[in-house]
Amino acid sequence: MNKGSVWIWYPGDFEIYHHLLLNIRREERNYQWPAFWRLDDCYHNVRFRKQVHCDTPEEMTVYAHGVGHVWVDGKKQALRKPIILSTGIHNIEICVARTDGLPCVYVDGVQSASNSSWEANEYSFEWLPAGCNELYPNKEDDPNIFSFQYAEMLPVSIEKRQEGLLYDYGKETFAALLFENIQAPKDIRIFYGESLEEALDTEHSILIDAVPAGSDKYRCSSRAFRYVFVKGAEIEQFELTALYEYLPLYKKGSFTCSNDEVNRIWDMAEYTLHLNSREFFLDGIKRDRWVWSGDAYQSYFINNYLYFDTDITKRTIIALRGKDPIAKHINTILDYSFYWIMSIHDYYQATKDLDFVSFIYPRMKSMMDYCISLTDEDGFIRGREGDWVFIDWAEIDKTGAVCAEQILFAESLKATWICGDLIGAGETCYLERYNQLKEQIAKFYWDEDKGAYIDSFESGKRNITRHANIFALLWDYADPKQRESIIMNVLSNDAVPKISTPYFKFYELEAMCKIGRLEDVTKQIQDYWGGMLQLGATTFWEEYNPAVTGLDRYEMYGDRYGKSLCHAWGASPIYLLGRYYLGVNQTAAGYDAFIVEPQLGGLEWIKGTVPVNGGTVSVELTQEALEVLADKPGGMVRVNGREYPLQKDIPLRLNMKSSTT
Repeated sequence: MNKGSVWIWYPGDFEIYHHLLLNIRREERNYQWPAFWRLDDCYHNVRFRKQVHCDTPEEMTVYAHGVGHVWVDGKKQALRKPIILSTGIHNIEICVARTDGLPCVYVDGVQSASNSSWEANEYSFEWLPAGCNELYPNKEDDPNIFSFQYAEMLPVSIEKRQEGLLYDYGKETFAALLFENIQAPKDIRIFYGESLEEALDTEHSILIDAVPAGSDKYRCSSRAFRYVFVKGAEIEQFELTALYEYLPLYKKGSFTCSNDEVNRIWDMAEYTLHLNSREFFLDGIKRDRWVWSGDAYQSYFINNYLYFDTDITKRTIIALRGKDPIAKHINTILDYSFYWIMSIHDYYQATKDLDFVSFIYPRMKSMMDYCISLTDEDGFIRGREGDWVFIDWAEIDKTGAVCAEQILFAESLKATWICGDLIGAGETCYLERYNQLKEQIAKFYWDEDKGAYIDSFESGKRNITRHANIFALLWDYADPKQRESIIMNVLSNDAVPKISTPYFKFYELEAMCKIGRLEDVTKQIQDYWGGMLQLGATTFWEEYNPAVTGLDRYEMYGDRYGKSLCHAWGASPIYLLGRYYLGVNQTAAGYDAFIVEPQLGGLEWIKGTVPVNGGTVSVELTQEALEVLADKPGGMVRVNGREYPLQKDIPLRLNMKSSTT
C-alpha cells in the first residue's frame, strides 16, 4: 500500500451517511425510535477524477466499495486490476455506484494515490475536492463502518441476586457485551442501567437485550451502562466479556488546583465528554444517541480546551446540516439552527480553517436565507406550527417572538456576514439585518422599569427569566448601565427562577466569568457539579436539581429512568476552567495571537495546559507567582492591567505581588 492513499468519497457524504445510521439506531425497551426530522442520505452514484502527472511509470490499482469502472485516457478499465500508467500526463475518471451505502474509492498508487487532490461529482456540473479523513488509510478498510477502537473491561463486582446476576463495572461506560460458551437452556435476558435502580427494575429498564437460547456465541449491540443485570442463566453457563467502544482522542488540555473536588469535577467532565465523542458529538450515550445542535455547540468549545480535535467538530457540523433543500430547522428547533450557523464562525476563529469555511458556506448561506424567509415585517422570527422553541428546560414565556431567539438570530446573521466576507462572498444584507435586528431587540424587549430584558412582548406578561439576559451579557447587547441593572435584577436576584440544567449553566457561568465573579463560579461548580459527585455520579447528568431526591432524581420526560446520566453538556467546567481560570483565549483567528489572563477564582493555586491550534500553553498560578510557557508565538500575558509579551519556548515568570518579571 502506498502511504499517501486514503479512501475518498463525495465531500460531506461520509458524515451524512453515518448521521443517517446514527439517527435510526435509538432503542427504548422493545421498540426502535428513529429521529423525528428529515434524514438525508449520501449520493449513491458518484464519479471521481484527477489529472495525474507521472515522472516515471507506475502501477495503479483502484479499489471501491460499490460497482463501477475506471476510465484512463478515454479507455475503460476494470476495478481491482493493476493498471500501468506510463510516463506523462493521464486523465483518470472513476465511476462508482452503491445502493446500500456510501460509494467510495481507494487508489493504490504513487502520483495517482487517492486523497483530497482528487475531485468528486454526483453527475451534476460542479466538481469538488473529494472528501477523506485519516480514519481509513488501508485498502482493507471500509468507510461504511465507522472506525472505533475496543478494549476489554472487567466488572468490579459480580453479585448473585434473586433471579439473576448483577455486574457492576464501577463507572458509566459504553460497551458491547460478548457472551461465549453459552450453556443456558433458555433465553438470557439482559437489563442495562446507568443506575443500580434502573438495572434491577426490569419492568422499566430502558435498554434491554436477549441472548437467544441455543446460541454458542452472541455479541450484543453497544450500550451505555454501569450496571448489567443478567437473568435466565447461572454464572457457570456462559463467559461474559465487555468490550469498551471508543474513539481515540488525545488529551491536550489539563487542569489541577488546590481543591480536590474541583479536580475530580474536571476529570469527570473529561470522561463525560469522551464517552459522548463518537462519530459526532452526541447528546448522551444512553437514550437519544442523536446529534443535537445545541448540545454540539457547547461540545465544540469544550473540545477546544481539551482535545482540540478539529475532525470531530467538522464531522458534526456537516452531519447536522445535511443537504438542501431545507425542510425545517435543524433538529426542528429554531435556536439549534442559529447555533449551527454561529458554530462555523466559532470554528474558524479557533482554527483559521478557510478551506472548511469555503466548503460549508453555501449551506450556511442557504440555512440563513431559510431563516430570513420566516421573519415577519418587524424582522423577528417566530416558531411556526411544528417548530420547537427550546432555549432551555425552563418556564420561559415563549409567546410569539421570543427575545432569546432574536439574539441568537442576530448573532447568526453576523456570523454569516463575517464568514462570507472571509471567502470574498460577503453580502452586506446580512450585516444590515443584524444591525436592524439589534435595534429592534433593544426597542421591543428592554424593560426600563424591570431593569432587564423580557422574554416576550406579545403576551403582555413582561416576564423576566435569566436566559435572554445572560445572552445579552455574553454578546454585548446591554450597554454599561443595562449590564449593571441585569447583574443586580437578574443574576443576583433569587426571585428570578434558577437555572437547573448544566446546558444553560454553561452560559450563565460564562456570563459570571465575564463580569469578574469567578469566586461565585467556583462555588457554583462545587455546589452543582459537586452535588452530582456526592450522589455517586461517575459522569455528569442531563439535569440536576438538588431538591429532588430518591428515585425521582432519575425521572425525565415522564419516564422513570428517562434522564441521561451521561450528557455531553455536563462537561462545561473544562471550558470555564481553561478559558477563564487558566485564562487562555485567542485574539486572532487560529490563535495567531492569543491572551493569557489567569485568575485564581478563590482557589489557592491552579495549574494546567490549553491547546492553541497546533501549540500548547502551560499556566501555573499561585497567590505569589505566575509562570506561563507557550510553544507557539503570538502570546501576550495580562496581569493586573499590565501586558507582557510571551516568547515562544521561553517561560515568563511574574511576581504576583508586584507584577514584575
